[in-house]
Amino acid sequence: MTEVRFLEERKVVLDLAGVNDREVLDIGAGPLALIAAKEYDCYVTSVDIDGEKIGEWEKEAEREGVAEKISFEEADATDLPYCKDAFDIGICFGALHHLPVEKREQALSELARVSYEKFVVAEFTKEGFAELHGGEDFVPVDLARLEGALKVMGALTVRPLGKLNVYIVEKGN
Repeated sequence: MTEVRFLEERKVVLDLAGVNDREVLDIGAGPLALIAAKEYDCYVTSVDIDGEKIGEWEKEAEREGVAEKISFEEADATDLPYCKDAFDIGICFGALHHLPVEKREQALSELARVSYEKFVVAEFTKEGFAELHGGEDFVPVDLARLEGALKVMGALTVRPLGKLNVYIVEKGN
């Protein structure tokens, strides 16, 4: 996967999510938070269970000049420490497959709970997953099962994006 495609996919997801000037939760610390803060004028809370990864992205946010717009916090996606509807929009970009299969639906429930307007899940197709994580211990997300779980959480739109599917769930508050 090229670096350009890597970043462009995140921008497309942010466009689809309509994050401009919103409070955003980012599950899985990474470049999405920096792009959202820098190019979409968002305030972002970026959570990850890995404290080292959080530290790396905090330093990157400092280098990029967006540290004041991003709060990096150590948290478990299956038990988020935020109240209901704490964020306008929640995004889980390519992080679901990092969770054990039996904890994925709980992470989706938590993402839905803390997101007020909508939440977005972007996950790799079989081809995209093989390209990115072939030979690693991660288990790909069953996209049909994911779609079924999301349909009961709100109005679902699915947008294919190369080797990635983007699932947008409007909450209908």
